Amino acid sequence: MFFFGLIYLLILHSSESKELVGPKQVTGIMDGSITIKCFYSTVTKANKYDRKFLCREAGPRRKCGTVVSSNNYVMEDFRNRASLVDNPAEGVFIMELSGLKLNDEGTYRCGIGTVNNGLTVVVNVAVTEDSTFPKEAELVYGQLRSAVTLLCDIGVQYSTQRKYLCKLGRSGCRNVIDSMGEVATEHQGRIILSSEKQPGSFTVKLIQLRKEDYGLYACGVGQYGEDGDSKVYDLRINEETDIPQGSKVLTGSLGGSLSAQCYYDPKRNYTLKYWCKWGGQSCSPLIQTSGFVQDSFEGRITIHDDPANGTLQILMNQLVQEDEGWYWCAVTDGSNDQMSTVQVKVTDAEHNGGLARSRMVIVPAGKPARIPCSYPCKYKTYQKYWCKWSNFGCSPVTSQEGEQNGLTVNCEPEAQQLVLHIDAVTSKDEGWYWCGVRKSERYGETLAVHLKVEEEGHVRDILEPDNAAVDPAADKKKSRMDSPPHSSEDPKSSNVLAISLSICAAILLVSAVFLIIKLRRRKNSELVSVGSYRTNISLTDLDNSLYIGKDNPVKDAQETEISSSQEEPKTNKKGSKEDLTYSTFLIYSDGKPNDDIAS
Repeated sequence: MFFFGLIYLLILHSSESKELVGPKQVTGIMDGSITIKCFYSTVTKANKYDRKFLCREAGPRRKCGTVVSSNNYVMEDFRNRASLVDNPAEGVFIMELSGLKLNDEGTYRCGIGTVNNGLTVVVNVAVTEDSTFPKEAELVYGQLRSAVTLLCDIGVQYSTQRKYLCKLGRSGCRNVIDSMGEVATEHQGRIILSSEKQPGSFTVKLIQLRKEDYGLYACGVGQYGEDGDSKVYDLRINEETDIPQGSKVLTGSLGGSLSAQCYYDPKRNYTLKYWCKWGGQSCSPLIQTSGFVQDSFEGRITIHDDPANGTLQILMNQLVQEDEGWYWCAVTDGSNDQMSTVQVKVTDAEHNGGLARSRMVIVPAGKPARIPCSYPCKYKTYQKYWCKWSNFGCSPVTSQEGEQNGLTVNCEPEAQQLVLHIDAVTSKDEGWYWCGVRKSERYGETLAVHLKVEEEGHVRDILEPDNAAVDPAADKKKSRMDSPPHSSEDPKSSNVLAISLSICAAILLVSAVFLIIKLRRRKNSELVSVGSYRTNISLTDLDNSLYIGKDNPVKDAQETEISSSQEEPKTNKKGSKEDLTYSTFLIYSDGKPNDDIAS
């Protein structure tokens, strides 16, 4: 009999109102109480603020007399035992009748409007003395493309058995989802069955409601009609909605990116928004507006929220094959959820024709960084940007109009590049940077670059991709090339070398003087003092020798005094024009004397 009663309810569904729904049947025990919930569409603004009421049909004309209303009216027969509470934010008003009597049984209507013959729905109320009466289907009202949650209390003794939700029809109850992982094709990606903290209960959440989801559902354990009790839900769908439909399928390529746009009611104060990946038993959050980001998605996922317009955009890049699947875009205020589902497909085709840049750049601390992002002609009219990624979003880096903390972004249309400049990188600059495009308020393709900052001298001076081959021998050679000349020599060693070269130069000069004297054998020689050596040399020849090598002078030469006489001036000896003491020599930047002077 109970099953045939459900079939009768299926037939009655065809005549129900789309703007207002209520339970078909409510049964209560004598002296007990009943609760009647009637749901209404909030898209029609008048529904929110109009009078709500419960009336009872009576007489041959079935005139409906008000039992209780939101204007604080209560019929005399129900004084102190009838109440009505309206919740316009949720689109539901709840009536409670207590102290039930047998003559309370009858046909009632819940409705909206100033008169009782306006927008109404019939509710049949039964009163019985038998506590074993069958339970009616619990009314659940969902808005098109929104979400509903069904709670099924099965009892602790059944907690280890198969749990299920099935949809009732004329031919039986067809499985929708169960704890064994079976999910009906039409519900793939938009339903989960999860156990509650109490072992004897579980919940089923169904999101992105469709018109065809309308109907009667039963939840229970084992097999429907065989094991344990089952609970029946009467799911109604409000087809009037101001929530736009988002994308259903998104396709990305390996290594590429994707952008998903979701919508929610901007008039509601949703406290948490998140993006999760669907599984039959749960939907694991990947990122939340609270700042949570799953570790494996660090640097490659972000959320852009626009509460004024009720849009939520999720960007993912560096796609891998494991990213394929179903995702939920969800918003919640703690008690009410609004969710939509997106299917993501990842192709193995190589990502090309879009943004291009090395995946990693390595820069020594203190050095400047220049990170170009190349874009194709199809993005010429798009807005291009660089931003720095964090758990709380991707903060835009200043554009070419301004400069902040040494970071600038320049667009080079000729080369079709958007270049990020950092004057001198520090450890705080390390992290993920995104290059992206957008048109109006819609974000498009993105590309992530990881900037790594290392201590100066530890790595290359150039920006390199993370997959660049490293040649240790080449690194050593480059280190030698980058080092200044003689940077590893001790200053004392340099002084000793300079003195040794000076002495050699003096010896070479004295040898030249002896050679000149021997060749010319002049009789009118005079005694001349040169340093600590004494020899016969003509002053004329000496004067001429000072100009040897003038035709090929050495640049950057400087005179450096390496010895000076501390003696008093000597008395000129007989026959000599003057006693000369040479205490200085030319020392050159390459540490060698002029070859012409040495010859």
